[in-house]
Amino acid sequence: MPFNVQKKSKKFFEINSTGKVPVLVHQVNPDEALVLEDPLLIAKYLEELLPVPAIRSKSREAIVAGSDIFQKFCALIKNKDPNKDPGLKALLLKKMEELDYFLQSTKGVFLEGDTLRLSDCSLLSKLLLVRVAAKELKGFEIPARLKGVWGYIHAGEKQSVFHETRPSDELIKEHWSRDFAMPMIEGYERKL
Repeated sequence: MPFNVQKKSKKFFEINSTGKVPVLVHQVNPDEALVLEDPLLIAKYLEELLPVPAIRSKSREAIVAGSDIFQKFCALIKNKDPNKDPGLKALLLKKMEELDYFLQSTKGVFLEGDTLRLSDCSLLSKLLLVRVAAKELKGFEIPARLKGVWGYIHAGEKQSVFHETRPSDELIKEHWSRDFAMPMIEGYERKL
């Protein structure tokens, strides 16, 4: 269920007292619900409950593909010195190029073929942040020449689990501009 993590409802806290996300709530019977907050435990539980298709990644290469992208994205977004932006953008671009090379070498549209797995869900959400927030706040765009990355993004966007649970672009912009940077696009105002 998509919701604003900054404005969690009372009902959400009734279900999940810690307020952590992601969370899986499985109503085992009318009087009992299982609440899991750890992404790996959620994946393990879902695989036990629904073994096909497997959602946990089997390949170490797939698990670590793009693993540094979020770190480079955060370094760029949090940077307050505009003189450092070109170097930080170059580091992020290098990681994007490494991911593109990996994606172009895989067989299928996702990291491990044609089946969406947990590692894809993690990476696709990070690429969404880069695509929206880095462009909005720092003018960094994923180059069109990175065909593997764009094919991967488009394949992910076609998955109902992705487009039904992703935050809106406006919510991403609002969140990342709140504490880290001011938007570059004129007319965009933060909601406080």
